Amino acid sequence: MDKNVLLYVKSRFIKNILLKSVVKAQIGVIDIIDPDDMTIKLDAYGDSIVLAVIEITDDNKASVYEVVNRIKDVYPSVPVVAIVYKDTYEIVNFAIRLGVKDILFLTKNVETYVEAIQNKMANYYDIIKKQEKDTFLSEMINEDINIRESLNLELKRAIRGNYSISFILAYLSGHEPEVVQSIINTSKRFIRDTDKLLLMDEDTFIAVFPFVEKANVPLLEEKFREAFKKESKRVGIHKKFCLYGATFPDDGDSLEQLLDRLEKGINNSLVISSVQIPLSSLTVSDIEEYKKKIRQYKKFF
Repeated sequence: MDKNVLLYVKSRFIKNILLKSVVKAQIGVIDIIDPDDMTIKLDAYGDSIVLAVIEITDDNKASVYEVVNRIKDVYPSVPVVAIVYKDTYEIVNFAIRLGVKDILFLTKNVETYVEAIQNKMANYYDIIKKQEKDTFLSEMINEDINIRESLNLELKRAIRGNYSISFILAYLSGHEPEVVQSIINTSKRFIRDTDKLLLMDEDTFIAVFPFVEKANVPLLEEKFREAFKKESKRVGIHKKFCLYGATFPDDGDSLEQLLDRLEKGINNSLVISSVQIPLSSLTVSDIEEYKKKIRQYKKFF
């Protein structure tokens, strides 16, 4: 495990739930005792820390203040999740002033703790898993010469023939290993002989559609979503199926420009898909908060 979640939690009951959740996600854990202990472990583990979870109570504000400020000073991009048991103005305002963007309020009903903590942590696991790959889309394709050559060849043909060509990138998480391949097999029923489906890894594939204009990309995306729905039984509770399309010449006239657009589109889709309420119901402040999350999570993509 080369990625670690830092825990500053005194409650053994809560720590037990967190440890089981993080280990099950196959991510490492760094448990800290106090601010001095954290300083030692930050120096030792360095950039492997991808998330910090802290517990805020009335009695530990001073130590939490030191811990969070130290994290922000050394690793400002690492997200911090605060667990609180009182949603009072004093506690919440204290967390906000520290720069904590994500607060998990645990009510007096202990029976809900496991589900609440697991759901909160699951929002970060996909991001951490994405970081574990330590690669961008463009770098991934650079490493696979065959895929890059294939994409370049199709784009050159479109440029010479003066016709549109569309690329659709698909990323799936929370699934069994064979699900992406199954989606590809199902999708072959609606693609033409001139189209291509290229598997990039167990989570990602890219589809190439010569002679398809930008206006028709949403229709193809919907067909992929229908193929995904047929696999829903083999996909986990925290599933995400993100699609994004880019078209020549509308979105760029080079492969680098088109790949960059696809990469950014998927990254933003991952953040937007974490919204659990209808987008139409978001307030202006909600939208601004999710914009901040996109900037905050940029490190992970």
